[in-house]
Amino acid sequence: MSALTLLIGAALLGAGIAWMVGANAMAIGNALGLLDHPDGGRKLHARATPLVGGIAVAAAATAGALLAYSQVADAHLAWLAVAVAAMFSIGVIDDRRHLPPTLRLGVALCVLGSVVAVTPEFQLSVLEFSGTPTVLQLGSFIGLGFTLLCLVGLLNAVNMADGKNGIVIGLGLIWTVVLWFYAPPALLPLLMAVFAALAVIGGFNMAGRLFLGDGGSYALSALFGLLAIFVYNGRGSSMFADDVALLFAVPVFDTIRLMVARAAGGRSPFHADRDHLHHHLFARIGWPRGLWIYMAMVAGPNFAALIAPGTGLAWLVVSFVAYAAVMAVTRFSAEGRPVE
Repeated sequence: MSALTLLIGAALLGAGIAWMVGANAMAIGNALGLLDHPDGGRKLHARATPLVGGIAVAAAATAGALLAYSQVADAHLAWLAVAVAAMFSIGVIDDRRHLPPTLRLGVALCVLGSVVAVTPEFQLSVLEFSGTPTVLQLGSFIGLGFTLLCLVGLLNAVNMADGKNGIVIGLGLIWTVVLWFYAPPALLPLLMAVFAALAVIGGFNMAGRLFLGDGGSYALSALFGLLAIFVYNGRGSSMFADDVALLFAVPVFDTIRLMVARAAGGRSPFHADRDHLHHHLFARIGWPRGLWIYMAMVAGPNFAALIAPGTGLAWLVVSFVAYAAVMAVTRFSAEGRPVE
């Protein structure tokens, strides 16, 4: 099978899976008990909405990984499929049963820890930054702990970002494009299947016909977190540690701010509120205009770093300044009052 034929097949596979889920979203949601009901508080959508977008994303990612595995027989692809499927399952259980944060994070740690321990290429044991000859050798033990901290942090960040239509799906599309330019050829069918699935399911999500659910956010965080590490660790990779950090910077910045603010206010870091970046964008300029600003904050620095290799650290600073500036503007109304 030629490379082009494989990529076309992967795109059709991902798009087909997503379309089947999207077209039958309500029936699937009812059958599986995956419906999100408005509560008049944080959940302001007009009607019960199926939490099934994650089914399309996880299925497309797993199928894409196995399709790529059929061509190169790389065990890392099989482990990646296992991790995505397992994290998706945890998220679905949380969607149905509303697990305590400590329990779901503990189970996630066990799943991700097992995958990272078995496959060292998913572990951050060496940190090399652009523009500096310094290389940090973490070693196996510290590297394992640091990797799990990063993966669980990303999981939390993606889950927190999934509060308005289009955000996490848009992030996934950007992350797929960026990784495409760094990834080895063996990963391209997987990335193509995921991109096609996200593009199709994004249309249903923006129309308000489905949500990703925790199953989707958990699957995507595991997929892109592990993929970014794997690509970074690849032989001859041009990706630096700061490029990986830049990829996830904006949702991570927002999560750190939220957790610090909650702790300072005497609340649990996992306490739900309406203080996220997307809430302030929505209150200040509406949606989907707020979505385009959010996506520009992520895409702009990442694409600039692609155009000018080795400038990831500089664009990471730009990303932080942009995030801080947008937060400063959107947290206050035109009259200077804090936005609720």
